[in-house]
Amino acid sequence: MSPLLSPTDLRIREAIRAAMEAESPRLTQQALADRLSISQPAVAALLAGRRGQIPQSLVDLLDALGLEITLQPRSSGSEG
Repeated sequence: MSPLLSPTDLRIREAIRAAMEAESPRLTQQALADRLSISQPAVAALLAGRRGQIPQSLVDLLDALGLEITLQPRSSGSEG
């Protein structure tokens, strides 16, 4: 069973899925895995929240400071 994810974790995973859908053609888990040099099951675990969770202490810190993580596409000139 997948662990309970914080709202921050959920928003990040939703943004990643949306970015994958927005690519033309749609970016598959396998294609993303190839870009990251990891396996497709590892990508699936990341997207499902079984790996790569944001530490609760960081989520608590963000909440205490009234901050949130926002994701947006890089500007076209940014690499890195």
